[in-house]
Amino acid sequence: MLSKDQRSSTSENNRVSALHGYHILDTPSEYQFDNIAKLASLVCSAPIALIALVDENRVWFKSSIGITFNEIPRGISFCEHTIISENDDVFEVYDALKDDRFKNHPSVIEIPYVRSYAGAPLIDENGFKLGTVCVFDTVPREFTSAQKEGLQTLAKEVMTHISLQRKSEELAAHAQRFEELLNISAVSPEIHCILDKMGIVLFINNAVTNLLEYSVEEAEGLNIWSFCHREDLNRVINTIEDGLRKGIKQFENDFRIVSKSGVIRWISWTMVTKNEKWYAYGRDITENKKVEHELMKLSFVASKVNNAVVINDANNHVTWVNEAFEKITGFNLNDLKGKRLGDLISGPRTDMELLEHARELTKRNQSFTVDLLAYRKDKQPIWISIYNTVVFNEAGKVEIEVEIIIDITDKKNAEEELQVLSLVASETNTGVNISDANCYTTWVNQSLERLTGYTATELNGFRLGDILCAESDDAQQQLINEAREKAQNKQAYSIEVEAKKKDGTMVWLSVATTPVLGLTGKLERQIDLITDITQRKQVEREMVEAKEQALQLSEAKEMFLSVMSHEIRTPLNAVIGMTHLLMDNDPKPSQIEDLNILKFSGENLLNIINDILDFTKIETGNLHLELMPFSMKALTTDIVTSLGVNASKRENELVLLYDEEIPKLVSGDKTRLYQILMNLLGNAIKFTYQGKIILQLKLIASDEQYIAIHFEVSDNGIGIPEDKLSYIFEAFTQAKTDISRKYGGTGLGLAITKRLLELYNSEIEVKSIEDEGTCFSFTLNFLKSSLLATGGELIAQAEAFTGKRILIVDDNEINLLIAKRILGKFGLNIDFALNGEEAIHKVKDERYDLVFMDIKMPGMDGFEATRIIRSQPDNYFKMVPIIALTASTLQNEYRKFKESGMNGHILKPFKPEEIRELLSIHLYQ
Repeated sequence: MLSKDQRSSTSENNRVSALHGYHILDTPSEYQFDNIAKLASLVCSAPIALIALVDENRVWFKSSIGITFNEIPRGISFCEHTIISENDDVFEVYDALKDDRFKNHPSVIEIPYVRSYAGAPLIDENGFKLGTVCVFDTVPREFTSAQKEGLQTLAKEVMTHISLQRKSEELAAHAQRFEELLNISAVSPEIHCILDKMGIVLFINNAVTNLLEYSVEEAEGLNIWSFCHREDLNRVINTIEDGLRKGIKQFENDFRIVSKSGVIRWISWTMVTKNEKWYAYGRDITENKKVEHELMKLSFVASKVNNAVVINDANNHVTWVNEAFEKITGFNLNDLKGKRLGDLISGPRTDMELLEHARELTKRNQSFTVDLLAYRKDKQPIWISIYNTVVFNEAGKVEIEVEIIIDITDKKNAEEELQVLSLVASETNTGVNISDANCYTTWVNQSLERLTGYTATELNGFRLGDILCAESDDAQQQLINEAREKAQNKQAYSIEVEAKKKDGTMVWLSVATTPVLGLTGKLERQIDLITDITQRKQVEREMVEAKEQALQLSEAKEMFLSVMSHEIRTPLNAVIGMTHLLMDNDPKPSQIEDLNILKFSGENLLNIINDILDFTKIETGNLHLELMPFSMKALTTDIVTSLGVNASKRENELVLLYDEEIPKLVSGDKTRLYQILMNLLGNAIKFTYQGKIILQLKLIASDEQYIAIHFEVSDNGIGIPEDKLSYIFEAFTQAKTDISRKYGGTGLGLAITKRLLELYNSEIEVKSIEDEGTCFSFTLNFLKSSLLATGGELIAQAEAFTGKRILIVDDNEINLLIAKRILGKFGLNIDFALNGEEAIHKVKDERYDLVFMDIKMPGMDGFEATRIIRSQPDNYFKMVPIIALTASTLQNEYRKFKESGMNGHILKPFKPEEIRELLSIHLYQ
């Protein structure tokens, strides 16, 4: 059996289509085919013979011998296997009962009990197998070669009859169509003619009488070109000859013909050449040419206007558009010609009911005007206004439609915006005032009535500012007048004014005004959005007062810090300074321990004061980082060296691991970095006994401007409990309650360290295991210093300063004594001044290599004295180094150092090594 896939293949579809093309299925019996079936039965000596045709679903018998039915289902037929056979030979079955394909076939196991079969395929000229000529016998048998050859011959004969029958039908149809064409051409108002290759008329219809005034008999034998207008002849002949040279066989030409009586008509010709003859068709277009001429005039006018113009024919199909239409819609004539305008410009939101209504008016020969949401060629929506005019011919029928189209998108948008604005204005809680170009009110919403207490009637025709702000002060009146000037200049503005309501209540109003311009750019109206901001103004007043109070408190706090710093550091300077002097003056062995205790206590007290003052400055935002070049290696080496004694006392090993890839000089705040590292290393030493403390620096990033250094301070001391890690950076907080008692400290060190690192935009990380140790780490970015490193350390030898002249300016005699004793050890020539005036005179009279200038002195302070010195004309006064001596830590004083012309500062109480470092920098730059 043929599979479903095979039956649905393209080849099978083509075969069935070919079969249907012969129109033989379900036709009555015909003797020719019956005779062939009888002959097949006789040739093969078989009781059953069929001429079978196989269509999509069945096997239909055109002729049959020995059976009474005329079709069977296709799927159970012997013929099926004949037409699907790969060759064109006779398909034969010897014994159907022994053949698995047919042993259960109804015709085998029931009447007529067929046992053997032979069938030759019916093959048409295209190779399609349409069916079979076949025979059946009721006994098993083999058919002879002659019998099978006879079946094939009979199959060809059947195909010949089928083909001839179809050709006969086609010829009859052609003859009928030709007769119909002749009848049509005879009554057609257009000319139909056949010409020889020279243009001689061989055949022409009766239309020649109406158009050329010749009878058919008169016209036949004449040359068609003899009718052509002389002015058109050369043009037409040249066009045809050029086309023929290019192989063109069909031509369309419009040219004028002259009738027998001399009447000139325009004929539109379609001419085709075939077998050395011309087949021509001509239509009278004289009236069209007149219309075209008129349209040409109209198009010239229409092309000069800005509005779109569309001309449609009587069937509402577009025939012409002007350039303005293309600018408005994006469509050109090629897009529209022969189509209905509405079909192209409609879209998702077009009102189709309105469009259909307009078309109905056109059908009723009525003009119309309509506003329509249309769509451009690029699918952008536009609003257009269409003015349609119907033009009638002499018979009163529609000849053309002329449509004038105006783009009203801006107008519609403005109307929609005005509708939305009107809706919003009527519903919003914001007051709305609409006024004319001169600021006189024309409309207000209910919110403004409630806000001011005035009704719309009371406000209309007046300037709103004249009613609400009539008693305002001059400043407010000036503000209102300036706002009105801006409105006249077409500028939007926003002002805040204090106004009086109708009941006398004062209220603050925020007025935002937007000018509305007309098509010509002229100011048409103004829209004021008015909001009650009385509560906001009250909050602002309270905020200003609170800010002033906060500033006063901040200034008082700063003053307190300054006084505390000065008053505490000044005596501490004496205590610590004298301790250093006593220790450097060969004390007795019995005095050394007492002096060390005194030195430790003084410095511990200083550290506590520094922590409290630094923490307070950080909290108030008064601490800022400085940017100065320094040697990172020298700083960390000095820190480790200075802490070495303390580490040794607790039997600890203090180690510096320094990355040599770090540049020799970087720019940053050396003091704050020193403070951070001292806090972390001091804690590590404090909480570690017989252990190891490591300070490690590693370069982790570098570019043309910046470097990033990772710092790590680790120890194997007592560690921090895991549940306390989140608390250790809080102020005045220790990891355990007995820490302060056992180890001392304020609990501010880590809090200050964390805040200082935040100034660096860095975060500190901590990892710790109780009883195993702790590791603090952070990363800082530094600028690469543009200064070149000298390669050597700071000058430390006292002899290096011998002979240098130093002026110390301070009103405290103890400070002078301490400074003299410390500086005297460096071989310096020291001079003193007790106030600013004395310092100025001495600097003018003497030449000093450096000046130490106290800040707070009675009379003239150090800042003013420095400014006066720097203002002197000689270059010496501008270049001599002036170092501030200060006990204050206020940030604004640091700014004053630079502004007054100071080169640096040193904080009291100072250490000898700090003085030596300053001298080395400024005396040997």
